Amino acid sequence: MLPDPNDEFALMSRRMLLGGSLALGAASAMPGLALGMDAKAAPALAREGSIPTDAATRAAIVRRVRLRTDSGMVCWYFRGRNYAQQGAKLIPLCELNFGAIAMVTQNADGSLDVMQYELGFRTAIGSGTRSDQLRNPVTGEMIDVPFVPVGPTHIHYGPDNHRVLQPTIGGSKFTVKHMPEDFYHVGDLVCFQTHAEADVETPGQASRHLNDMSMICSPAAEALNPAVHFASATAHGGDVSDYPRWWKMPAGSGTQTLRSVGKKVEKLSDMPQDWLAMLAASDPLMASDPVAGLARKTAEYRN
Repeated sequence: MLPDPNDEFALMSRRMLLGGSLALGAASAMPGLALGMDAKAAPALAREGSIPTDAATRAAIVRRVRLRTDSGMVCWYFRGRNYAQQGAKLIPLCELNFGAIAMVTQNADGSLDVMQYELGFRTAIGSGTRSDQLRNPVTGEMIDVPFVPVGPTHIHYGPDNHRVLQPTIGGSKFTVKHMPEDFYHVGDLVCFQTHAEADVETPGQASRHLNDMSMICSPAAEALNPAVHFASATAHGGDVSDYPRWWKMPAGSGTQTLRSVGKKVEKLSDMPQDWLAMLAASDPLMASDPVAGLARKTAEYRN
């Protein structure tokens, strides 16, 4: 799942995903490209088929599918819809067109470092064009939509995929709890379910509670093959969180739910053309030279 920046803790992986989340959410995020939780050994279950159960192999599978096992670029994109959820009632809010860019560096000790950037664009239902204002369907008010990239952010992973986050990200403090991955062998696919919870504390604003959830799938022939460094992957996200503050939702308005689908690609040019066009209009440096863009100072996160 690898994250949207204005709605999720994008960089927890929207859902980059790169997380998350993205996954890097952000986002996110994450959440959304972030690897997520440690890969723990688990008893063999029927649902897992022939997926190895030892911790080292599972850590490699997660890394191969979510990121890569060599050095280089990883990009994720997600499309989805945000809903206001009130009990079992779902009220469409807007569409989300989200992308995440990351540079992965493998280290000799088996750890890796990731620099990642996430950017989500909101559009009115069915429009496909970035919106500066959206109508809140609960209150009827026209709301200004903030434009807030997440990152560039540095994350270090140990050899077992244990993630070391910065104390604050863009000025906000993230307290994150990761659930162990659940693995599934479905036909010719290897899939794993991810779930991370986060509390986000931002000076001068109310705290938010976020859930970044994804089901990430890859062909078994790639996911289980140690010779493959960059396994192709798709993801379905189903995040649940407190509303972004900018929606100005009254107390008791429920929670926000995101349904999304996304794909991992190896080159920025393979990202969707509409997202690339919006990126070029909003962040020309990142669009033209992502290596230089990833070397910039982290943008402030206040949503």
